[in-house]
Amino acid sequence: MWILLITLGLASASLEATPQYPLWPNVFTQTFNETLYYPEFGNQTTTGTYYYDWTNQMYRIDRANGRFDRYCGLVGFRVLTNAPCSHIVVGGNRFLYYPNDGTCCFCCNAAQGCGMLKPTWLDNATFIDTEVHMGVQAYKWNKQGLQNNFYFETAVASPSSRVMLGIYQEPNDLMDFHKITYSVPSGIFDLPKTCSLKTVCPEISTCTAVRNASN
Repeated sequence: MWILLITLGLASASLEATPQYPLWPNVFTQTFNETLYYPEFGNQTTTGTYYYDWTNQMYRIDRANGRFDRYCGLVGFRVLTNAPCSHIVVGGNRFLYYPNDGTCCFCCNAAQGCGMLKPTWLDNATFIDTEVHMGVQAYKWNKQGLQNNFYFETAVASPSSRVMLGIYQEPNDLMDFHKITYSVPSGIFDLPKTCSLKTVCPEISTCTAVRNASN
């Protein structure tokens, strides 16, 4: 059973000049709206759900349309195809699953950089400022990678009481997060029967680039 513990509109603001680093719950489910921008296609939008279970080392991201996701949308047999798509990470292995026809392929593993984000993945992020995001007073952080990765969360003192509001991988991927529950549906991480380590995603795919880069 899912228990709704907080709605974003009710989050209280207790502002600090220098907040403690963000900390994810060990288990949560959160819905999102995503806007992706590519010069060739302009803005594209989709919706989805993020399932996270650090305790059991599993997570899943469902997108209503994976066409413009850098993994789902660039698999050889499905390049830029409109179709739902899921990332499922179990046992350190990431699979891409297309529920419309049951197709699934192994993408890459934790040793190749395809594992889970730790609850503490935002340690040492740079605190930017406090601003309004999605109508809520929010802390804004930047976790620098190959690009700016801006992170927004409700502005309250305790890291364990904050709620993720957004992740912006500048310049082309903004995920705005909505209601959160601190549980995941039963069976959500069960791999479909078509998912197998022997069925590797096609040579033409972001997955191949990731696997080759690790070698």
